[in-house]
Amino acid sequence: MEMTPGKIHSIDFKSEILNDTYEIQYYIPKNFSDLYKHRVIITFDGQDFFRFGQLERTYEKLREAEEIDRAIIIGVPYPDVDWRYDHFSPNGKHHEKFVSFTAHELMSWVDEHFPTLKVGTSRTLMGESLAASFALSVAITYPATFSNVLALSPYVDDDFIARFESQSSLMHLDMYHTIGLEEDDFESISKDRADFLMPNRKLHEHLSTRLLEYKYEELDGGHIWKTWKPILEPAMKHFLS
Repeated sequence: MEMTPGKIHSIDFKSEILNDTYEIQYYIPKNFSDLYKHRVIITFDGQDFFRFGQLERTYEKLREAEEIDRAIIIGVPYPDVDWRYDHFSPNGKHHEKFVSFTAHELMSWVDEHFPTLKVGTSRTLMGESLAASFALSVAITYPATFSNVLALSPYVDDDFIARFESQSSLMHLDMYHTIGLEEDDFESISKDRADFLMPNRKLHEHLSTRLLEYKYEELDGGHIWKTWKPILEPAMKHFLS
């Protein structure tokens, strides 16, 4: 497995749970040393976090300034829109199995191949839109395994909110949740009109008194990376300081 520092690598990962193969990305920091234990960031829509969010550049800037701890960044990209819905959407046909894949197969691979801290509080899940919904699904299903989650404009409906109501262990979670003020009426990637603002406000009302730590922001902007990218720096400081 290639381990060149300062570079985004990718592998083909065979999942026994889903009987399928998936691309997994991983970023090795410039100052990487296996003498140190690392935190872990897992991004869903991984290629967008690297391409549009430039997450690795923000990490290196904060790390050089010694504002955050050492971390490995893992990316879970999507090959096409249909795949993204089937795996990341709470209503997708592979959603539940992909949640299990993330917690068991993917996390075991990360801990086996990298020097990690191996505790829930050292792991942060990140996603935007449907990928944020998926990050939340993983966190509420396995809150002891993944204690931190950044959810940028997640897709939310009443059935999804009900999942939080049925979970008794949400007090383990540290969540950073954002939504854009211009997300009350926009065209989604599937070309449908959508309102994410009001459902996310409803989710906020439900979560505000139930989590160990909960940060909620309504941002100026829409359902685009121009709105989300500036949040990555404060989010990494929040979870990795």
